[in-house]
Amino acid sequence: MANILLIDDDAVVREFLNAGIKASGHAIKTAKTLKEGMQLLSSYDFALVLLDVNLPDGDGIEMLPEIKKAASEPEVLIITADGSRAGARIALENDAWDYLVKPFSIDEIKLTIKQVLEFRSSKKAARPPGEFFFDRSSIIGSSPKLEVCLKQAQRCAERDANVLITGPTGTGKELFASTIHKNSNRKKESYVVVDCAVLPEQIVESVLFGNVKGAFTGADSAKEGLVKKAHGGTLFLDEIGELSLSIQKKFLRILQERKFKPVGGTNEIESNFRLICATNRDLEQMVKEEEFRSDLLFRIKTFHIHLPPLNECRSDIKLLVLFYINKLCDYHKFETKGFKPEFLELLESYDWPGNVRELINSLERSILSNPDSDLLYPKFLPKRIRLQTIESSIRKNAENLIGNPNESDENDGYALNLPLELLNPIKPLKLVKNHMTAETEKLYLKVLMEASHNNMGKASQMAGISKSRLYSLLKSYQTSQ
Repeated sequence: MANILLIDDDAVVREFLNAGIKASGHAIKTAKTLKEGMQLLSSYDFALVLLDVNLPDGDGIEMLPEIKKAASEPEVLIITADGSRAGARIALENDAWDYLVKPFSIDEIKLTIKQVLEFRSSKKAARPPGEFFFDRSSIIGSSPKLEVCLKQAQRCAERDANVLITGPTGTGKELFASTIHKNSNRKKESYVVVDCAVLPEQIVESVLFGNVKGAFTGADSAKEGLVKKAHGGTLFLDEIGELSLSIQKKFLRILQERKFKPVGGTNEIESNFRLICATNRDLEQMVKEEEFRSDLLFRIKTFHIHLPPLNECRSDIKLLVLFYINKLCDYHKFETKGFKPEFLELLESYDWPGNVRELINSLERSILSNPDSDLLYPKFLPKRIRLQTIESSIRKNAENLIGNPNESDENDGYALNLPLELLNPIKPLKLVKNHMTAETEKLYLKVLMEASHNNMGKASQMAGISKSRLYSLLKSYQTSQ
């Protein structure tokens, strides 16, 4: 018997599944909202969670990582009436068991329950609790999306299959690769890193596969390639999307046969290595554009880990800041520095296009810019970070000053109305002109900010006035309201 949790706001679906699951001998608890579901997860152990997507208090898929972190580590089956390819992809990337579109039969649910129970039983039989220790100490963070990636990395470390790690630049792809190697059964053997983006095109084959003496001009002696050096250990190909199609073809053969010939050689050499690849490029799109071999992609993608950008894991920023400030101060032989709350607030509000790598670089610059200061202040941070925060504040102020440009008043929000009190009784013409001038300016500013998408620089150029003048006008209409 299994304990099942159903989170769905549709009463008909809850009644249908409640009856069917109980009839099959399993226990079920139901919740109408994500909040109710999370409360049940904290109180009971569940093998499976049936999760709707559109719930009154949020998106079920967005909560999937948190659900997977529950003590019982339940499997999650997404059930939705509004199925979409994008939603399915996100669900599977977050380790959902499957994605079912309503209406579905009770037999489909029963089959899923059966498969989940078989899977969980086989896991327990294959590895008693606590037998495999996964050292993740070099990876800092505990956000839901990062935890999903860490669980995937642990599964990769327990197996010997090929792994593809994708994600934006600076998200820690090489760190995940080395962590997988250090936790694998090859950890005592060599870990060979190949940066495909900087391989010299003229000698790329020699670097990878080695060469015999006299194979080409300058080959004064035989040279062992990196593929051979990885024998018994792990070969990490960073930025694999940069390999030429000709090298991709040769590498595919190596993966198939674990044999290769050095440049200029006639004898085949064996190399038994575990392959981990990484890239920030979209390899599937490259396949469509015939820039990457589809058969090679299938080979390297036995396991796939996609690392999220830092702006999707903002709860990790504080942990990263604390860790790297200590590490950087120790490296530069400083006493550990503290920081003002505003320093952290600014870091947490920044978008981090360079991700963790950019964060580390920014912290180091802050520490070195004022080595005598015991505290880190916002002014120590690079200008690009401070400017983005200021510009964001200006945009918000502009929206508050003028109002939401998407909200239309009567007459489409662009009509100028003459108040009745200016006509009855009739007021002096100058007073009416002043009122209409002010209303015209206000309307103009509203349309201007709408057209410039609240970009102060663009708006000032369109209006032909300075930023300071534009901001002064915006401010004057706020204070007059």
